[in-house]
Amino acid sequence: MSDVSTSDSDPGGARSAVSGLRDVIERTLMVGLGAASITIDRLQAVADEFVRRGQLSKEEGRQLVDDLAARSKEEAKSALRTADSGLQAAYRELGLSTKRELEDLEFRIRQLEHRIDLLERQADDRTDRGSEV
Repeated sequence: MSDVSTSDSDPGGARSAVSGLRDVIERTLMVGLGAASITIDRLQAVADEFVRRGQLSKEEGRQLVDDLAARSKEEAKSALRTADSGLQAAYRELGLSTKRELEDLEFRIRQLEHRIDLLERQADDRTDRGSEV
């Protein structure tokens, strides 16, 4: 998830709101991931029982657990992407900038400063040549 910057005029308010939102999202995801882990453990136990009873082969039981574990991981990744997207929307709504946006602006400022320096040097060179005549 992305870093955020606030202005000096709001030293704690907006950042605190985003931090609280982020905490809620992270806790929700952790509970969901924990539930997924318990579900996979339970599924393994059920698959083992089916294998013991002869209703599934060992290979079928292992494949069933592997498939559901892979699906669970994909769903967790999707949930993280959705949470990140929601968090980014909250940042925009609160008027906050991401670390990436700030870095891009800093780079553009450095470029502009360099251009100004070059223009000032050109102007100085012209002035020096004009005074030599």
